[in-house]
Amino acid sequence: MVRIDEFRELSDRQWLDLLIQSTDSEIVQGLQFPRFPAASVQAQFVGSSDKHALNEAFAFYEYFKREALNVGKPILENSNILDFGTGWGRFLRFFWKDVKVDGLHGVDIDPSIVDTCKSLGVPGDLRHIDPHGSLPYADASMDFVLAYSVFTHLPENVHRHWMNEFKRIVRPGGIVGLTIEPRRFLEFVADLKGKSLDSEWHKGLQRFSDYASAMLPAYDSGQLVYIPTGGGDFRDATIYGDAICPTSFVEQNWAPEFVIRSHIDDPAKFWQATLILQKV
Repeated sequence: MVRIDEFRELSDRQWLDLLIQSTDSEIVQGLQFPRFPAASVQAQFVGSSDKHALNEAFAFYEYFKREALNVGKPILENSNILDFGTGWGRFLRFFWKDVKVDGLHGVDIDPSIVDTCKSLGVPGDLRHIDPHGSLPYADASMDFVLAYSVFTHLPENVHRHWMNEFKRIVRPGGIVGLTIEPRRFLEFVADLKGKSLDSEWHKGLQRFSDYASAMLPAYDSGQLVYIPTGGGDFRDATIYGDAICPTSFVEQNWAPEFVIRSHIDDPAKFWQATLILQKV
């Protein structure tokens, strides 16, 4: 069996191709890959599975690496990177090529999916965290933190709690990549009013159409708007829903520790808006 070190020189696109092959076979080109959970479990966490889920993640992975390099903080083998809200370890599979296993970290508030990751062989140190707890890392210990489709679900008090933890654990010069729901999501929810819908997700959001419409001025004034939809086991509506967060909210509240280095709000590239922050 070959070692992951033999694959570090592959291009990111070549690595994606191997990861896609690993959805059908645990061993690809002699390397033992982590297994995948059932398609239904994958979709529960990321909305899709296998090739589609990997292709979506790859777009953000490429963006994260490119922007980190652009601000003078390239991802290296000896880096420490945290996948915050790791789910079934989708992003850890990508960074496995770039970072030594002892530098890969993943946390989630769902203890069952953390156990699943471990049983599947997802690389890295995987931990369960409490929704209002602290991260199990020392001050200034992380070079990179990834929070893909996490802050899009957090009410303001929980957003601020984890923001403060990121301020604590990220080293000066370190990078945080995250996504936020932009104004167009609030408009989308408002526009659902009175429509005949097939999607259960859309039906759940439709209950808040009037609220979404009424909260547009609050969003425009820089306030985070939270819709308490809830998310099932381990994710009740007090800690998990749909959060629409102005960029100005991030600028004001993540400062002075973090500054925004990149912002994309383009649904042709990412459905959610993306941010790259750097600790100064």
